[in-house]
Amino acid sequence: MESLFNSLSYGDIYRIFLETLRDDFNFHLAYIPEGFNMESKEFFDPEYMTALFNVGYEMARDGYEWQTSPPGYEEGTR
Repeated sequence: MESLFNSLSYGDIYRIFLETLRDDFNFHLAYIPEGFNMESKEFFDPEYMTALFNVGYEMARDGYEWQTSPPGYEEGTR
């Protein structure tokens, strides 16, 4: 199930990216870094959500550089 969810998520990201190219908008993506390895213990896990928030807050505070294309996208492949 997780694999299906990940595939659908990547598909959505690429669809949105292609729409921004078509409509001449900028694309900006932020995502959870690979180093974040905490797992949720239940569907609604306040401890996990707080940890995610803190990671995002620290990234923003430190001047996170937006990703301007989806993961795996190579310029010139349009």
